[in-house]
Amino acid sequence: MRNRPGQILLIVVMLLATVMTIVLSISFKSMTDTQITKLEEESQKALAAAESAIDAALKDNNTVTLGTGTLTSITGFSGTATIESLTAPSFTTSSIPKDGSYTFYLGNYDLAAKTIGSSTAQDVTVCFETGTTKPALEITLIKSNGIKKYLVDPSSRISNASTGSPCSPDTVNYSYSTTIPSADIGTTSQFLFVRVFYAPTKLFFSASANLPIQGRTITSQATSSTSTGVSKKVILFQSYPQIPGEFFSTSF
Repeated sequence: MRNRPGQILLIVVMLLATVMTIVLSISFKSMTDTQITKLEEESQKALAAAESAIDAALKDNNTVTLGTGTLTSITGFSGTATIESLTAPSFTTSSIPKDGSYTFYLGNYDLAAKTIGSSTAQDVTVCFETGTTKPALEITLIKSNGIKKYLVDPSSRISNASTGSPCSPDTVNYSYSTTIPSADIGTTSQFLFVRVFYAPTKLFFSASANLPIQGRTITSQATSSTSTGVSKKVILFQSYPQIPGEFFSTSF
């Protein structure tokens, strides 16, 4: 009988500890869920703000800042969207699907006048990937005074097509290539129209000097002004106008 009060006190203490543990666990989970929800909401808002800045930059063709000009209505976020037109002696496309095409400009494209400037007489090498099924390329050189076609098929499925050469300088990512000679390009060429057959592939264009600009790179970043400090960065490449494949349709 004398031990009973101590046992009751011990049981009460254990029950209180259990209840407190459960309450604290529920509170912690509730706080964590609330924070996660808030972060997800801020993340979505930051992404939307960054994308809005990209739209505004493309429309104005200039750098834009969140909270100013046409973006005045976007509050609670800081950041800018900038447009760059980068020049380099090489250019890589995104993956082009089977039977898809890509328009590669050989002269500088004027967005306002929608005209193509004079080309530079230099060799241009076109490399492509290979997989289980090797792709083939039909390249149409468009000049102001005529056209010329080149066919590359490593698997010899197309009559009178070359089998291609090893890609240089990028021998790691691309297996085959063909070179459009400077004598063919001259100063009157406008663009290369490349069609892909049998399998998808990326295209890698290279030359000894800088190639003409192929489009605009827009970089946009939006950072939340709240304590979360959520930041989203979006990079978009907008190529110059791509000509529909129906204009140069060929069946093999």
